[in-house]
Amino acid sequence: MRGFGTPSETLLAVDDAVAIVLDQIKALEAETIPLGEVHRRVLAEDVVAVADVPPADNSGMDGYAVRAADTPGTLRVMGDLPAGRKSLHTLTPGTAVRIMTGAVIPAGADAVAPVEITDGGAQSVHVREAVKPGAHLRRRGEDMRKGSVVLPSGTPLGAGEVGVAASARRATLKVTRRPVVAIVATGDELAPVNEADGMSIVDSNSYALAALVEEAGGIARRSPLVRDDLDATTAAIEHALDADFVITTGGVSVGAYDFVKDALERLGAQMHFWRVAMKPGKPVLFATVRGRTFFGLPGNPVSALVSFTLFVAPAIRKALGQSTAVTAPTVWMKTTARLKGADGRRAYLRVHVVSRDGVLVAEPMRSQGSHVSTSMVKANGLAMIDGDAVEAGGVVPVMLIGAVSGS
Repeated sequence: MRGFGTPSETLLAVDDAVAIVLDQIKALEAETIPLGEVHRRVLAEDVVAVADVPPADNSGMDGYAVRAADTPGTLRVMGDLPAGRKSLHTLTPGTAVRIMTGAVIPAGADAVAPVEITDGGAQSVHVREAVKPGAHLRRRGEDMRKGSVVLPSGTPLGAGEVGVAASARRATLKVTRRPVVAIVATGDELAPVNEADGMSIVDSNSYALAALVEEAGGIARRSPLVRDDLDATTAAIEHALDADFVITTGGVSVGAYDFVKDALERLGAQMHFWRVAMKPGKPVLFATVRGRTFFGLPGNPVSALVSFTLFVAPAIRKALGQSTAVTAPTVWMKTTARLKGADGRRAYLRVHVVSRDGVLVAEPMRSQGSHVSTSMVKANGLAMIDGDAVEAGGVVPVMLIGAVSGS
C-alpha cells in the first residue's frame, strides 16, 4: 500500500475494498450465556440434538386415532387421550381413541381422523371419510434426530433458532462476544446536540453511527468531540484503542485541517486502503492500529452512513462470528425515476423500496446530496449505478438496508 501522503489517482474498486476488509477481520472470542439472552447473537459451537424430536409418533390434529382400514365407518371410542399423556389402550379393529394435538399415538393406530370429518361422538364415533395410513401423524424424530447438528456454528440466532436451541434442551449457548466499537467525531465546526448555536453544526454522525453499530450487533461507545488539531486527534484515537473497532468521522480527506491520516501515521498504523471509487464516500480509510481495526469515514452524513453500510457493518458481522450473509442483500428492481451515475465511480443513491402488486420497485429520494441527512429517512435501499445513468423504468441492483413495506 501507499503511505499516508498524497493519494494515487487510481481509486480502489468497492468490491475489492470490501474483500480487503473482510480478509482482515477474524471472529472474536466466545462466551457462554443463558438461552434467554442469545437473541441476535452468533453461535460459536454446534448445537446437537440430545434426543429425537418429537420423542414419539404423535397427533398433528384434534380428532380420533384410528386404523385407516376401518374408515369410513362407525367405531367404538375406547377413551380420551390429551396432549402430554400416553395411551394405555391398543386399538383393535373397529375401535378408536379420541386424541388431542400432540398426544402420543396409541399402539395399533396408524392415522388420525380430524374431528371435522366425524360426528364428534364420545362413546362411538362416525368417521364420514376415508383416511390414509399416516394421515395427520407427526413421526418420531421428524424435527430432530438424536446426535444430529441442528444449528451449526456461525448461525445468527433469530427467534426460530432460539426455539430450536430450546427444543434441543440447551439452557446456555456458546456465542461470539459482541465487538465494542468506539466512535470519534472530529471537526471544529461540530457541537454537542445541547450546545449547538446558529453557527455550529450539530454532531449527528456519532449518534447515527452508534445506532448502526447496535443494528449490526456491536456495542457502540461514543467519544467526546475532537477539535481539528493533530495532537488532539492522535490522543483521541489512542484513547479509543481499548475498543475492538475504532471509527472516526471527518478529517480523512486532503484538506489543511484533516488530521486523521497524520494521527494514524504517528501511531504506527498499517493502512490497507484510502479512497474508494464510490459516491458518496470516496475518502474512506481502512487501517490496523496496534492490533485494532480502524475505519476513517467521511464527515458528510450520508457519506458516513453509506460507508458504514458497505464496510463497517460486514466487518462487525464477521467479528461476531457470522460466516454467511455478512453483506447486505442485493435485489434487482425497476426504478420509478431517472438515476444519475458518478463519472467512473459507483454511485450509491438512496431509494425507498416498496412492494406494488407483488413487485418491488425503487423510488429515488428527492435529494441525493451527501450532506442531506434527511434523504436517509425512509431510505431502505441503495441503488448502485456503475454507468452514466439509468432511465425511469430501467432495472437496477439495489442493496437493501431496511425493511420493505407495501406502497
